[in-house]
Amino acid sequence: MQKVRIALIGVGVMGKKYAEMITNGAVQNMTLTAVVIRRSEQQEWGRSLINTDNTHPIIYPSTDALFDNPDNYDAVLIVTPHKLHPEQAKRAFMLGKHVMCDKPAGATIAQAMEMSRDAASAGKIYAMMFHQRLYPKYQKIKQILENGELGRLSRIMLVNSRYFRTAHYHASGSWRSSWNGEGGGALINQGQHILDIWQWLFGMPDRLYADIPFGKYNAFHVDDEATIQMRYPDNLTAVFMLTTGEAVWEERLEIVGTKGKLLLEDDTLHIWRYSEDSSQYIATHKVTSREELTVTEETIRFEKSAEPYPQMLENFADAVIKNDGSLLIAKGENAVNPLMLTNAAYYSAWSGEAVTLPLSAELYDAALERHCREELT
Repeated sequence: MQKVRIALIGVGVMGKKYAEMITNGAVQNMTLTAVVIRRSEQQEWGRSLINTDNTHPIIYPSTDALFDNPDNYDAVLIVTPHKLHPEQAKRAFMLGKHVMCDKPAGATIAQAMEMSRDAASAGKIYAMMFHQRLYPKYQKIKQILENGELGRLSRIMLVNSRYFRTAHYHASGSWRSSWNGEGGGALINQGQHILDIWQWLFGMPDRLYADIPFGKYNAFHVDDEATIQMRYPDNLTAVFMLTTGEAVWEERLEIVGTKGKLLLEDDTLHIWRYSEDSSQYIATHKVTSREELTVTEETIRFEKSAEPYPQMLENFADAVIKNDGSLLIAKGENAVNPLMLTNAAYYSAWSGEAVTLPLSAELYDAALERHCREELT
């Protein structure tokens, strides 16, 4: 296989971006050979697509038609509403196709785990579009943590208001911002990228408690703000705060360890390093405060750059060509943890109690079903 022949399902904003990246040659080892376009007004756009080798993708009017004609593609790129992902992925795997899925894998832990099992059973490559793992700032932080430069972590705090969303946005699709359509709000949509980075850097907590004022900024039943308190082993405490209702853009991540502290503000990273492990200092020095502790500071500024979607698609193509899932930047199974954190946060907010992880998939499904019914009344 010289190039991966890919079929695109979903031609919303992101689907169109991916289609144009692929056909324009931004993804070297991939060619677009099929696109599902249901609406007639989109047909002209679909017919305008042309690969660098002058071939046009075949336009199918439905996913059924696509899956009924599996011979002209090797893999499927799924960019549809969340709740459609599991069934579309399952059908692709049953046809022996590889899958790359936009976030999230589905709406629930159970769906995400089922998608991973389907991929394993089919023996096919399964990837997630968690492209923020390629941001240089997060890669630098991961390197610092893995090198043990901050020592034993004691506290983490994240605040993110990057994704400001209007009522017009929430009404832009009938499935958006609802339990029945999207399976949630900010956490299950915008929050999946941030929660993926969170668990990629810090792993999973033992338990969490979520305070979610559902519909704080909008007249709907789901979340547009969430504050999650987490507890990890060894008394590591953490707070994760996401909002889509604040006009000022803020991305702030603070990580405190026994050997230093890190503060990321948007694209500026501050690193403080201690002359001695602070836990050892507290136990042994005959002083009352910081008199004998030296602190040095380093500042790194990262340049703004284009979103690394082409690199993610290229990585997927490389893994497919080499039939080696270990090459993936974000494996499909990695989608379970962000959904586990999301589902557990919703369950905690509904119950008013802390939740021990892992949360039972069956318990969450039953609770979600109740809220879907209440939303319709």
